[in-house]
Amino acid sequence: MRRKMRGKLILCAVALMMISGCGAYSQNTDPLADIQELPEALMDERYDQVYNSLSSDFRSQVSKQQIKELSQAFFEAGDSFDLQTSYALNGTTDYIWVNPSGSKGIYAAAGQNGVLWGLQIQHLISYAETDNAYTKQEYSLPFKGEWFTFWGGSHVLLNYHYAYETQRYAYDFVALEDGASYEGDPSRNESFHAFGREVLAPADGVIAEVANDVEDNVPVGTMNEKQAAGNYVIIDHDGEYSILAHFKQGSITVQKGDMVKRGDLLGLTGNSGNSSEAHIHFQVSDQPSLEKGKSIRIKFKNGLDPIRGQFVEG
Repeated sequence: MRRKMRGKLILCAVALMMISGCGAYSQNTDPLADIQELPEALMDERYDQVYNSLSSDFRSQVSKQQIKELSQAFFEAGDSFDLQTSYALNGTTDYIWVNPSGSKGIYAAAGQNGVLWGLQIQHLISYAETDNAYTKQEYSLPFKGEWFTFWGGSHVLLNYHYAYETQRYAYDFVALEDGASYEGDPSRNESFHAFGREVLAPADGVIAEVANDVEDNVPVGTMNEKQAAGNYVIIDHDGEYSILAHFKQGSITVQKGDMVKRGDLLGLTGNSGNSSEAHIHFQVSDQPSLEKGKSIRIKFKNGLDPIRGQFVEG
């Protein structure tokens, strides 16, 4: 799981990226009255208002002229954008807008006072052939209770996995309480609501691979990119392979060759591998590997098709 960093500007397909801390918000005159005006403000060339809505650190690293030039290269006459999703998480409200054809998108992250900490504007690539090719099996969510879809969907603003064929239709789920993924000291895994929760088999199958001895990371610290999946379970469902990753070290209760039924306990949610905080990574692939093969879009039971920002209940 990768978090978007505050103080980010990405405009157009060839990106200009500016990264900083969230910074303070100095009271510039005439900021946007409502962040939901952002697409219209950019298309109407209200660059002063957009610039005055950025955090002070963000403004120190990007100029008003850059916003103008990149916006003029991106937007075209007749463009329109609809809000696809918005959600509040850990003190930030995120917004994602897309145009009707799904070829352009805008992402913004705002603090409680409306200051913009992140802005991303880019062309969206789609893979229609695989977007419309679902798994043969029907799968259940790999947990009980309500979870939040942190990454999920069929373009990169909804789902950063989408850029990679091996993980294109993967999901990351976190547990929230009162709009926060943790309570207390954020440097402790135990502070995160997802940590230690049960992970369940999403369908009947045979355990194909297991790793159970990878140490959990310190939250929002250095991630273990060399063992990207961390502790994981791969289940063979007659040639489709569910991959569940980032389990808590030593918590996995199944072994290679075991037969499991839908809903059986596999282990506990952890923060191992390429992970910044406790969460469940779930995908289905055509090979029993996170690094090889192709991710397949999941056909869920009950017609679920979650996207980033939505709560789902298993």
